[in-house]
Amino acid sequence: MLPEDLAAIVAAAGQAGIARRELLGFAEDAAKMGVAFDTTAADAGQTMATWRTAFRMLQPEVVELADKINYLGNTGPASVAKISDVVNRIGALGDVAGLKSGPLAALGATVAGMGIESEVSATGIKNLLLTLASGEGATLRQRKAFAALSLDATQVATALQDDAGGAILMVLRRMRELPKAAQAAKMTQLFGRESIGAIAPLLTNLELLEKNLGKVSDAQQYAGSMGKEYASRVATSENALQLM
Repeated sequence: MLPEDLAAIVAAAGQAGIARRELLGFAEDAAKMGVAFDTTAADAGQTMATWRTAFRMLQPEVVELADKINYLGNTGPASVAKISDVVNRIGALGDVAGLKSGPLAALGATVAGMGIESEVSATGIKNLLLTLASGEGATLRQRKAFAALSLDATQVATALQDDAGGAILMVLRRMRELPKAAQAAKMTQLFGRESIGAIAPLLTNLELLEKNLGKVSDAQQYAGSMGKEYASRVATSENALQLM
C-alpha cells in the first residue's frame, strides 16, 4: 500500500475514536486486511473500526474475525466482500441476539454464497435473529408457528443465548421436516414475507451452514488465514516493483 493509503487507514481509526497508542498496530492490521480482502485502504480501516464498535472487540478479536471471514471466503462460494457487507449490516444485533461475530459470518457466508444480495441477506438474517430471540415478546402467530414445529418461543430464545448456531440449525431442521406446501407459510408466519428470499434457500443448504459454522469454531482451520494471504500477495513480482 502507498503512504496515502496508510494515512487513510489511520484517519478512519482516529475518527472512530481508537486510542493514539493503538493507531500504528491498527494500521498494520488494516493494511494486511485491505490487501488480503482486495479492498481499498479506507474501506479496510472503516470495516475494522466498525467491528470494534459494533461487537465491542479488542484488536486481536478483530483480526480473528478477519481470519474467519477470509477463510470462509477462500473455501466457499461467497466472496469476503459480500460476507463482510452482511456482517457490517447486521452489526451489534447479532451479539444482542446471542449470535457472536464468527457464527454470524458463517450464516452470512452461507446465504451470500447462494447468490442472494447483501441487503436481502442481511434483512433475512436480522428477522431470523429477532424472531428466534423474541421469547415472551413473540406474537400469537409466531407462537402458533413455533408450536407447529414442536417448539416454544421462550425455550428457543434461551437456546439462542446458549448456543446460537445450534439453535438456528434446530429451528431450520424442524422447518425442513414440514411438508413442502407448509414450509413457505410457516416461514412467513415466523420471519415475515420479505425474509423468505434469504431464509428459504437455507432449508436446502443446511449442510453448508453446518459446515461453515464448523469452520469458524475451529481455530486450527481459520487462524492466520488473513496473514497468510497477505504474505502470498506481498511475494508477487508486482509488489516487489511497487516497493522498489
